[in-house]
Amino acid sequence: MVDTVAQCLSTVTEQLDKVNVKYVISITTPTRNLSNLDENNLYVIRQQIDVDGVYHLIAGAKMVKAKE
Repeated sequence: MVDTVAQCLSTVTEQLDKVNVKYVISITTPTRNLSNLDENNLYVIRQQIDVDGVYHLIAGAKMVKAKE
């Protein structure tokens, strides 16, 4: 089992591809847009592994400081 939580999504997908593990990615977004998001910088915030060994990853964008 590979622990993927709090890691950059691109790094995680490379790791899982290297060991030939199947995965499904869902991207989550906030319901309200209270902060700026770096949508090119996704991180895994939740993982589940089903009975077939498929990783179900939920990823979200990293928040960035607002420019004043």
